[in-house]
Amino acid sequence: MTKALLFTIVALSVAPSLRAQDAGNDTRLHRAEAAARNEIRRYARDAKSLALAPGGWDAAAWRRFAEGSAAVGALYLGDRTIYDTVQRNRSGFSNQFAKDITPFGGQRAIDISVLLVAAGALDHDANLRDAGRDSLESELLAAGIITPLLKRAFGRARPAQGEGARSFHPFNAHFASFPSGHATNAFAAATAIAAHYDGWVVPAIAYSIATGVAVSRINDRAHFASDVVAGALIGRAVAKGIVWRHRLAANGVTAIPLVTGRRVGLLFDLH
Repeated sequence: MTKALLFTIVALSVAPSLRAQDAGNDTRLHRAEAAARNEIRRYARDAKSLALAPGGWDAAAWRRFAEGSAAVGALYLGDRTIYDTVQRNRSGFSNQFAKDITPFGGQRAIDISVLLVAAGALDHDANLRDAGRDSLESELLAAGIITPLLKRAFGRARPAQGEGARSFHPFNAHFASFPSGHATNAFAAATAIAAHYDGWVVPAIAYSIATGVAVSRINDRAHFASDVVAGALIGRAVAKGIVWRHRLAANGVTAIPLVTGRRVGLLFDLH
């Protein structure tokens, strides 16, 4: 399913005007086109905000970034040991589990997001619809843009390529282990969906599936542990940022990155 088709499906699903039964075909088409343009503009604004976000991070945000980087670095040092342990315990059950759950870090995650959007729109459930919208956008930005760029930049060899855990070939398309795209996608979806629901049931299901995807990538010799943790952190961070921006907008607040001289921060526009 192409991104253009996804944009169209989402736009058609979220445009309230399209549910009007008495609208003429021309009017409905015009509204659909307007809704699609608005959805694309929203993606562009959010992508720009995410790109500029580090310039406005405070000490706490930089500390969290450092902690995440340290965790990935620590796992990198133990990648070979962790990978060998997983492979020694690999079984028919783990292989079947990986086969069943891995798609939830790929196309199946996108399909679920689109279904949530459509179901929410048809049922007039704004929370369900927005969970799907935020999930889909987080997946496309995190796993469709950020992680592929990092994969190309690092050029890490996959375990199955037999070059070990310390093999890097920057900007070589044949080496794309770090970070894990499936883990990025799974945790972007899980984080965005979980953020829309109180209690523990939905978050527990979402994060359990995402964790299963991440572990399965090591089982299948596709990634090392540091690859999947890095992907998980990227997906989670992007989804958190997307949900936060949209909640501010829904409450009549727009956060705009502001750079003045040597100072950086956020300008809040109260509607």
